Amino acid sequence: METAMRYTPLLAISCAVVLGLTACDASSTGNSSGGSASSPSLAVQEPSATTTEPGSPAEPVPSPTVTPGPIKLELRHATVKGVEADIVTINGWTAYRFEADGNKPPKVNCGFDCLITWPPALTDGSKVEVDGIDQSLVGTVGRPDRTEYTQVTLGGWPLYKFQDDKVPTDMKGEGVGGNWSVVKADGKPVIKKTTK
Repeated sequence: METAMRYTPLLAISCAVVLGLTACDASSTGNSSGGSASSPSLAVQEPSATTTEPGSPAEPVPSPTVTPGPIKLELRHATVKGVEADIVTINGWTAYRFEADGNKPPKVNCGFDCLITWPPALTDGSKVEVDGIDQSLVGTVGRPDRTEYTQVTLGGWPLYKFQDDKVPTDMKGEGVGGNWSVVKADGKPVIKKTTK
């Protein structure tokens, strides 16, 4: 019993030394495994950074990570379901309006669940730049779910982008649910909807 008690501390120290050496060995040779453990998260982040480069843009991430920023509204000539028109873009991406919103006065009816699919054009407070669009038609409206930011309006209509548009020239949101419209320079829809 006495002998066993004498060897117990020695055994514990030996185990600690062996474990320490194993850990050191793992950390030196396992750096590649440690690197590969963190590597996937880096690999996930890197594509998102590269996809924002010109030529392979990614659709802005849907809310709740929608961030306000400087907004520029421009015109782009396009054919929307067979109709040729100069359509509005938000920072290069196709702009939409929700027919269930209002414009007299401007009103947002696309709430939190809706804006996951339809990211709003949120401004950071800086003046909205325009190219080919009458500045007097541009305004902002408060959002019921994001009261610290305002949403850009055109002709009184709040503007949105569409999550499924993968490149700026996409117009996949046109006619979705019978309530979403690509807009012209005056804020009116390119294709008039019968429902509202």
